[in-house]
Amino acid sequence: MPLPGPAQDPEPVRRRERGLRRVGTTTRLTAIAATGAALLLGTGYAHALPGISALASRAVEHSTRDEPQSSTGAPAST
Repeated sequence: MPLPGPAQDPEPVRRRERGLRRVGTTTRLTAIAATGAALLLGTGYAHALPGISALASRAVEHSTRDEPQSSTGAPAST
């Protein structure tokens, strides 16, 4: 007398597990590819915009020029 429970043939279970693994792998690879493409496009667009790098360099110049300059130089060692 067969025991009640899952189907006697384990092949459908194996096929389902293989399918789930394939879907999981495909999902992970798609997410990795999408993240990489977004990073590449973002970097490319940031370099392609004409005002971004000029604004950043001007901000650095302003921040260094606004600092008070000491006319006496470095303090003497004692």
